[in-house]
Amino acid sequence: MEEQNALVGQEVEPAGMQPGEAPSEAAPAPESASMESLLEEQGLSLDFPTQGEIRQGVIATLRENEILVSIGTKSEGVITGRELESISSEERAVFEVGQKIPVFVVSPEDQNGNVVLSYVRAREEKDWEDVQELLESNSVHDSRVIGYNKGGLIVPIGNLRGFVPASQISLSRRSSGPAGSNESPEQRWAKMVGDPIKVRVIEVDRERRRLILSERMALQETRESLKDRLLDELAEGSIRTGRVTSLAEFGAFVNIDGADGLVHLSEISWERIQHPNEVLKVGQE
Repeated sequence: MEEQNALVGQEVEPAGMQPGEAPSEAAPAPESASMESLLEEQGLSLDFPTQGEIRQGVIATLRENEILVSIGTKSEGVITGRELESISSEERAVFEVGQKIPVFVVSPEDQNGNVVLSYVRAREEKDWEDVQELLESNSVHDSRVIGYNKGGLIVPIGNLRGFVPASQISLSRRSSGPAGSNESPEQRWAKMVGDPIKVRVIEVDRERRRLILSERMALQETRESLKDRLLDELAEGSIRTGRVTSLAEFGAFVNIDGADGLVHLSEISWERIQHPNEVLKVGQE
């Protein structure tokens, strides 16, 4: 009991220390490592989205006012508001849970902590990449006429609306219509809506959202192949239907299935004529 009392009020030396030895100060704790560093030590990583990034996502939830998309992050991204309204009802009707779709990261984190996504912008970005490749490769693209203005035709490539100026519309298309018709260009363009058309990309300006196309250049590239195919099909003495594309003093140029042929002045009429326009008109079949 006396021994216990003797210990009261005395400082107890830490284990392993010699009597009278002053205790050393505790080593300072290392600064907290970042989350990324800690994960790297464990061989793991966080997949943080960045603004403007395009990812391949998987539809996780479909709701009337939002679509939740898994993009490989801790929480799902959301397509909502105006971004959701930009998706056509036809496209939304075929969406289903588990479907893969491209998404554009509008914001890595909004005020509610959500990753904000856009499906429409992701498709558009992909389309701009595609038209740039078409421009660089000089490739011909098959499309259709969906609209017009007084300056030319509106032709889509993907979800982008390209413009074919009147000067880049093929001569055969420009001259189509009844012979002697006094139709305005707009009236002729209107009749072409829905028609198939081959175009080549001749200008891409993403900043101005400008996409210029040419039918004439596309047809020039295919003219030789069309000519070769036509020569294989044609037989001397056969009768074909063509459309007059232009008139010259020595004869008329007639287009047959995309290839031009010449009808000499002496072969246009049994009667003697001085110029093809006495008998034929551009656009006439």
